[in-house]
Amino acid sequence: MDPQLQRILETGEEGSAILSRGLALLHLVSFASGISMRELSEQSGIPLATTYRVVGQLVAAGFVVEHEGLIHAGTRMAPAGTNETPHLVEFARPSLHMAAMKSGLTAVLTVRVHTLALCLDVAASRGAQSASFRIGETRPLYAGASATPLLAFAKPDVINRVLAGSLKRYTAQTPDEATLREKLERVRAVGYDITRGEVQPLWTGIGLPVLQNNEPICCLSLVGPSSGIRETEPYLALLREAAAELAASLPGGDRPHLWNPTDLSTEDHS
Repeated sequence: MDPQLQRILETGEEGSAILSRGLALLHLVSFASGISMRELSEQSGIPLATTYRVVGQLVAAGFVVEHEGLIHAGTRMAPAGTNETPHLVEFARPSLHMAAMKSGLTAVLTVRVHTLALCLDVAASRGAQSASFRIGETRPLYAGASATPLLAFAKPDVINRVLAGSLKRYTAQTPDEATLREKLERVRAVGYDITRGEVQPLWTGIGLPVLQNNEPICCLSLVGPSSGIRETEPYLALLREAAAELAASLPGGDRPHLWNPTDLSTEDHS
């Protein structure tokens, strides 16, 4: 057991045992986002039933997120002072709506939160078929053009963690490890991704990252029924226009993680 975790658990002997257990579990999640309940229990020494109960409270409070049976750091685990305004959503909204209106599709704004993609905003043109995106929803990084560009341009440790994890197959088109490795290389080379039915059958996504200081701060994507997306180049042109407009509107500086405060730079500790 690492010394810091040991110190956290020892505080429960003099104070609140429940509080110390909650802090211990948060400590583990912060350094290994995407960890199972059993692993949390084994690494902390907290009984499995208690682990489930405490994690449930942390999920309800927004400190952690449960996705496909694994526990990830949530949006409330942001360092103090990083939730500055105006938020990325406010900068991106004009570009997002422009892309939706001109394309006739649904435009989606996503950011990476550890090993998940978080949907920050959705804009749909009038008459567009409803895409299965909801603000605040998390998705895996390995499937769908709203997520894969974020993974392709992430740090190597993040990519390795995703590749080593469980790659659930949502459809027959969901990439396996070998296909995903090839895809990520291709996305880095061309700067965008086009996916067909990787998460939702008969739907196509086109996405590209917005970079700041060579770091991906978000992904802009267009999604819609595959039957209505024959040529992808016009949609790519719209996304490039939207991304350039967004990048030009962002304040400068050397703080690419301003827009993703939940990325606590824990990659080196996993």
